[in-house]
Amino acid sequence: MLCILIVFAAVVLSGCTAGRAIDSRQLKVTAKMSDTIFLDPEMLEKNNLVYVRVTNTSDFQEIDFGELLRVKIASKGYTITNKPSQAGYTIQANLLYMGAERDTMTQEGMLLGGFGGGLAGSQIGHGGGSIAAGAAGAVLGSIAGGLLGSMAGIDTYLGSVDIQLKERVDGGVTGTMNTNAKQGSSTTFSTSREIKSSFQEYRTRIVVKAEQTNINRQEACQAIMNRLAAQVAGMF
Repeated sequence: MLCILIVFAAVVLSGCTAGRAIDSRQLKVTAKMSDTIFLDPEMLEKNNLVYVRVTNTSDFQEIDFGELLRVKIASKGYTITNKPSQAGYTIQANLLYMGAERDTMTQEGMLLGGFGGGLAGSQIGHGGGSIAAGAAGAVLGSIAGGLLGSMAGIDTYLGSVDIQLKERVDGGVTGTMNTNAKQGSSTTFSTSREIKSSFQEYRTRIVVKAEQTNINRQEACQAIMNRLAAQVAGMF
């Protein structure tokens, strides 16, 4: 019985591998957002100046994501300014991750954390089902996916960026800022303060996945950077 199962699995995997290799000959790039942002159309018409500030805390420093983002925003008809005090929109972006997909670093796991949250994560089991069964299914799925990917030579890369977008609004906004700071392992210090601002603030996380047979790292990361910049510019 074991021999039959091994032969059957080999046949199925070989067929699936060939199919995946053919399907992945062309570069596939997909993007997902943790939260949708809707900007005010009237403010978009009034506020033509955009200030962009980008930080990069990923291991991939070869590409200037800030310049790519400015080019994409300018292509939408907006003017880039170096003076945030004069801008109608302020975009702050932090490139969190750029690299190969791993078992603990997936597109869904990155999105699950949301803006400011963790990058790694997985969801095992659903509803009232058995956790053990869910874990077993996840492990088997990971093994099968890994085998198919390695046999077909399919490479998958991910890029994740947190976006904080501020929109200047007539009359400004008021609110309360709450901070919970940990002091040691068992003490938390909480503070709050009233704030007034000329900007309405939005936050989201965008994760892009690039997949292709035998793609190189530089090409994959360039494609991801371009899509990330296009996704941010698409909000305008």
